[in-house]
Amino acid sequence: MLQKINRFRLWFCLYLISFALFAFSPYLKNIYASNNKSIHLDSNPPQNLRSEQKFQGNSSSKEKVRGFSVGVNVDLVMMYTSVFDKNGHFISGLQKDKFDVYEDGVRQEITSFSQEDVPISMGIIIDTSSSMDDKIEQVNRAAHAFIQANNRQDEVFLVGFNDEVELLQPFTNDIDEITDALENAVITGGTALYDAVFLGVEEAGRGEKSKKAIVVITDGEDRDSTYSLNELVASIQESDVQIFMVGFLGEIPKRSLFGRWTKSPAEKGREALERIAEETGGKSYFPVDISEIHNIVSEIALELRNQYSIGYLSNNHDRDGSWRRVVIRLDPDAVSNPQLRYRRGYYAPKD
Repeated sequence: MLQKINRFRLWFCLYLISFALFAFSPYLKNIYASNNKSIHLDSNPPQNLRSEQKFQGNSSSKEKVRGFSVGVNVDLVMMYTSVFDKNGHFISGLQKDKFDVYEDGVRQEITSFSQEDVPISMGIIIDTSSSMDDKIEQVNRAAHAFIQANNRQDEVFLVGFNDEVELLQPFTNDIDEITDALENAVITGGTALYDAVFLGVEEAGRGEKSKKAIVVITDGEDRDSTYSLNELVASIQESDVQIFMVGFLGEIPKRSLFGRWTKSPAEKGREALERIAEETGGKSYFPVDISEIHNIVSEIALELRNQYSIGYLSNNHDRDGSWRRVVIRLDPDAVSNPQLRYRRGYYAPKD
């Protein structure tokens, strides 16, 4: 008798469960459909929403803008641009509508624009080889004046190089620390110029400021680097660091009527420094006398303080790591025969 009652209770419970599932099945289907729709929308937001999220995500970080390839999920391209007239004088006060930006021939919409003195992550790279012995005192004074002329919020590091490369002073905004490091540099050995530039670019990339630059002062052709010139150029193209080169290379010998079969060390050195600077939107200087160094570093400081910051979100959304060539044009009615200096392009992010 007890077994019959237990079986009856079991069948009665199964009946109630079946009835409940049948009665509430439409409600459960709606819940599932709603959840599934929410998941679909979250994983595939509209294109304009994805761009907005990327841009806003960067603004919440602590100045993580990395020039032209910003972070991992942000495709903001920043081009720091210097504008000069035909006489080499800075042109300031230009408005956004005077500039046009093209990426691989396609016009881009400028989303951010300014001309203001922004803090910089700055590196000073000084040749400490034996041949710099008669120049180092003035170089140190010029470097000290250069730092003093910069924005007080700048962070600066110092690299010295001979046949080896050494980080003499990590990032600091204390001028005394840089001065002490300069005065304690040992002058000896050969010239590992390319290795020094490589380290300088790498160190600048670790800086917290969105704008980055290095100034390199040397008096010789590279002789001791592990990296070749081509390897260095490939590396700096992937960075967002503007490079200014100052080379005391001496006078270039004049070619005879029949020319020469080989280039002089001064010619090779000059071509290398020009190539490095031009790739990054910087400039190369070749003073004849060491006393010119003071005017040169003042000019560099002035340029860095007066550049236009031009930003855009690339309309090429392919994250394929390809090289993107950038061209900036200025309205011809704004300036007569303008000269623009900026980075030649950038490598797209790659997933």
